[in-house]
Amino acid sequence: MTAWAVKSRKWFHRFSLGWITKLLRLFSKVVPYRLGVWGGGLLGGIAYYVLPRQRNRALKHLTSVFAEKGQAWIRRTARRSFVHLGKTMLETTLMTPRRLFQYVHFDDAARRVFRRALDQGRGVVAFTGHIGNWELTAAAVAAEFSLSVVAAPLEPHEVNDMIIDLRTGLGVRTIVRDRPGAARELIRVFKENRVLGILIDQDTDVDGAFVDFMGRPAWTPTAAAQMAIKFGTPVVLGYGHRDRKNNHTVTAEGPFELMCTNDKEKDIRENTAMFTKKLEDAILKHPEQWVWMHRRWRRQP
Repeated sequence: MTAWAVKSRKWFHRFSLGWITKLLRLFSKVVPYRLGVWGGGLLGGIAYYVLPRQRNRALKHLTSVFAEKGQAWIRRTARRSFVHLGKTMLETTLMTPRRLFQYVHFDDAARRVFRRALDQGRGVVAFTGHIGNWELTAAAVAAEFSLSVVAAPLEPHEVNDMIIDLRTGLGVRTIVRDRPGAARELIRVFKENRVLGILIDQDTDVDGAFVDFMGRPAWTPTAAAQMAIKFGTPVVLGYGHRDRKNNHTVTAEGPFELMCTNDKEKDIRENTAMFTKKLEDAILKHPEQWVWMHRRWRRQP
């Protein structure tokens, strides 16, 4: 592909996302919630058939992890993950604080996990992944405890602005990575004994390490382990899952006992591996609610 073709495709991608964002904002103002979620699932199901690259990637990843399940189960799970992602996008756009209490249940045991961690008075690192509706999971935590999330800036800016606005409307603060003041805001979270949410299940261009994920090495962000070790902050796992009625339950585990030796690099790697295994176990309970189309294993050692 020529440089001109690549540049044109990137421009069209940004242009399309910008218009989709505008349409979603308009859509959220006029469409009933249940109808919108159903429509999101329909769009996700269509995407499964019209996006062959993403579909084939999801099928490949599921086959490598669940080879014993058979192709019928793998195809069904891949399609369900697209449907789930479509619902996730639309219900996040349509969510309001009032609807949050109606459709998202914060499990009492999860509430006690966060409270035990916060009682230590050093803030909390809450790691999670793109499982269930991770945005609604964050909103449910923020409704009970002060929460900030770390996020990479997105392009085009319309998408970035929309997501930050949606989070703000649900009580979630966003710390945009690499922006001026981001480091100071991270430190402030711990000083003020608040919760910091971090996603650790994607191969992105950040500090990371290769750890086992679903039986294969995967480049995994290490920020959660780095901050926990540096600030002596307790760490918990928080995640949600969708039921058949499109209601959500938020679950939490921890605080976890961290490895702390004189070998800092090893400690970061081993704790990241432990966090990843905890997240893997959560994903395997509801595999149709994870983003199998993501290039999770694109880099190898």
